[in-house]
Amino acid sequence: MPKRRLLVVGWDSADWKIIKPLMQGGQMPTMQRIVAQGVHGDLRTLEPSLSPMLWTTIATGRHAAEHGVHGFTEVREGRIVPVSAATRQCKAIWNILSERGLKTNLVSWFATQGEQDPNVKLVSNLFAHAPSKAPEKPSQWPEPPAGTYWPETLADPLSSLRLSPSEMSGEVLRMFVRDPQAIDQAKDHRLRLLAQKLAETFSVQAAATWLMEHDEWDLTMVYFRAIDEISHVFMPFHPPRMQGVPEQGFEHYYDVVNSIYRLHDLMLARLVDLAGPEAGVMVLSDHGFHSDHLRPRFVPNIPAGIVAWHRPFGILAACGHGFRKNDSPIFGASLPDITPTILGWFGLPRAQDMMGRVLYDSLESTEIPEDCDSYETPGTEPHGSASWQLQDDDRKAMLDHFVELGYIGELPSDNQSALEQTSNENRWQLACSLLHSGRHEEALPLLEEAYDASPLRPDIAQRLTQCLLHFGLTEQATKIIDASVLGFKSLDAVGLIRASIAQQMEEPHRALEYLQEVQNRSPNYVGLREQLAMTYLDLRRWDDAEKVVREILELDSGYARGWAILSRCQLHRNENEACIESALEAIDLNFSSPMAHINLGLALSRTHRYLQAANAFRNAIRLAPLHPPTYRFLSAVYKLMGMYEESNQMLDQARRMRQQAKEQQSDQRDRIMRAAMERESQRLERPATQILQGDEPLDLTIVSGLPRSGTSVMMQILRAGGIEPMTDGQRQADEDNPEGYWEWEAIKRVEKEPGILKQANGKVIKVISALLPAMPRMHRYRIIYMTRPIEQVVASQFAMLKRKGIEPKQKASELAIAQEKHSQAIREAFKKLKQVELLEVDYTKLVSDPEPILETIADFLGNKFKLGPAVKQSIKPSLHRQR
Repeated sequence: MPKRRLLVVGWDSADWKIIKPLMQGGQMPTMQRIVAQGVHGDLRTLEPSLSPMLWTTIATGRHAAEHGVHGFTEVREGRIVPVSAATRQCKAIWNILSERGLKTNLVSWFATQGEQDPNVKLVSNLFAHAPSKAPEKPSQWPEPPAGTYWPETLADPLSSLRLSPSEMSGEVLRMFVRDPQAIDQAKDHRLRLLAQKLAETFSVQAAATWLMEHDEWDLTMVYFRAIDEISHVFMPFHPPRMQGVPEQGFEHYYDVVNSIYRLHDLMLARLVDLAGPEAGVMVLSDHGFHSDHLRPRFVPNIPAGIVAWHRPFGILAACGHGFRKNDSPIFGASLPDITPTILGWFGLPRAQDMMGRVLYDSLESTEIPEDCDSYETPGTEPHGSASWQLQDDDRKAMLDHFVELGYIGELPSDNQSALEQTSNENRWQLACSLLHSGRHEEALPLLEEAYDASPLRPDIAQRLTQCLLHFGLTEQATKIIDASVLGFKSLDAVGLIRASIAQQMEEPHRALEYLQEVQNRSPNYVGLREQLAMTYLDLRRWDDAEKVVREILELDSGYARGWAILSRCQLHRNENEACIESALEAIDLNFSSPMAHINLGLALSRTHRYLQAANAFRNAIRLAPLHPPTYRFLSAVYKLMGMYEESNQMLDQARRMRQQAKEQQSDQRDRIMRAAMERESQRLERPATQILQGDEPLDLTIVSGLPRSGTSVMMQILRAGGIEPMTDGQRQADEDNPEGYWEWEAIKRVEKEPGILKQANGKVIKVISALLPAMPRMHRYRIIYMTRPIEQVVASQFAMLKRKGIEPKQKASELAIAQEKHSQAIREAFKKLKQVELLEVDYTKLVSDPEPILETIADFLGNKFKLGPAVKQSIKPSLHRQR
């Protein structure tokens, strides 16, 4: 009898929105065959959608809080290093199988460097990384770091299989790029990046096929990251062409994304062939990737802001031995379900300490043992791992690579600051993961630490506020937003948060006022429509709620919460069949939605389908066990079914749950308040940070405004008036600014290195408006803020880009609206601060009639500024070119 074995292939960021059209066109025949012969469906991701965290959850079935991988890097022995097997704090699926004598090939999986398991053949995720200074021939490459292979004897046959970017010939690149020879590679580095990703991909494929061919195995797990990294570079060129993408670039790169999918399908065919006809095959991704009208126009300027491109649904497809057949659908699957399902495929029980469930609708056999308590062994190390080190050059190259991709923030030059930043970002990512999983109490102290480290980062303030509101701590949430308002680049985000606070305080009418203010300014603002719909539900305005939610679903039909809201509207209008359809759509997309299950149960009970209704309510109870109304709904259904004893039991349970929920809510609130106050006291008792220790508040003079609003002219005026500018001269005068830019490059580091401001004491600094929120609040500021008609500002910006040969990525009208909102929000916020004196100066009036404005500036700055002939001579109307 052929040996039973399972092939698991991971494609980072793979998305059905790309795959299905390619399958229909006959361009991905291997995936088409897997789908037709087996099962497939969406695979819901977790937040934050960072690959090391997600792929480790896939491999363990555990939450990041338990498996210990919280980012791409970590601090170990005073150095920042990539996460490794030593980072993982629990057993992975290959360790569990190994203890039962089953053998695994493990290739390129995240957090596996240094893995040592007697029944695992390892080629780690560092195998395919090019060295920092890669020679042209792979034979000349240095060996990968210790810990890349297990057993170490694999180094001899496998190191020679690594390919270098230089081996990606023009013939290879032409499979992806049109006319690559016509691309100016001195200016456009995308070909180099593509060659690097292709070399890594072919290297991983070579290692996986070698292992599959050369020894017996029960499980092969191989991970490919190229779809994600190539999509981050080339998805803007994917048809239809995004606004702002140059036509010439589109002509070169429009087929890169489709081509990388076709390549993966070809490689998958070889892997499936090597697995054999009796094997099971599973293909999955950790999340999707926006490829249509939902592609983001802007990426948040925060660490890992690049995940704005990630779609919350990845793929899952499986066929062959052990899986159901004939294009069977899978519903409600999520990443933590993969390990329990693999265990079920091998006939092993799921562990109760795992997050996920067994996907029974994917497996042929339902005879799976009952859950065991755990596969962990208390008091023992979860797995073996070797010590290993990267050379400093290679370590820096890898860190720079993560920064370049946007997955980690740019590291400070000071090592201690870099270590602190890495630790802070990992704690922040863990906090987001806990919050997304409903573990608010565990998330709160981590969110507080993140907020203390970066009080003006809007995403941190927003998540902390969200967590506080979950516990009904509206006063504390309001204080956070009031203190952090400067970190938000627009008033719209603040408006949505204030609406959330009003909703928590059961003031839906006030919440609606905030939301309508945002709607008047920015009708398409992210998150506005969903919050409007929920507020209309609170106000029982069903038609209004449905209108808004249908707008959401028209933009994104895969938005599960939208379907759940729609089903609630239909339920209240007694449209029971429509409610059932919408609720089922929500459940198919996200099985973990209690609202959808409750709506489904109520609609089914109204249409006398009591058995199905009872099942829906039982699902809702499993997902939200502390929701008393669901027990009453189930009690009523049992009564209608003649199950009077069960009905009474549910009614008693509802009473107990109501009292228990009330007591737990009160106890939890008190406990959280006490813990928060204790943490606050501890923070106040700590010594000041090294940067601020012994420092006195500074009196600083700043010139600010939007780029091209006249800030350089004002710097010249103040210099002529006797105030020395803080400038490094790095940016030389040019056609756009013939008199110079007067910039100080170091000011861009002020949030991470606030101590640099001591160098500017007594001088004037040019700080663009976007950087103003990062200025430390301990100092006192005099700010001259330049204003100019926004049309002139944008015209000047576009003229500068044109002279540099850069095509703008946005329409002038859209850019004007966004910049005007940002500028207004900054000025309104700073006018309210006691430590800030703000003077607005109209650039056009300054140029046309300077004397009254110069006198105002002199009054504002006092004795520091001396009016004289040199001041007036510094104003040159001929340079006012965009009118």
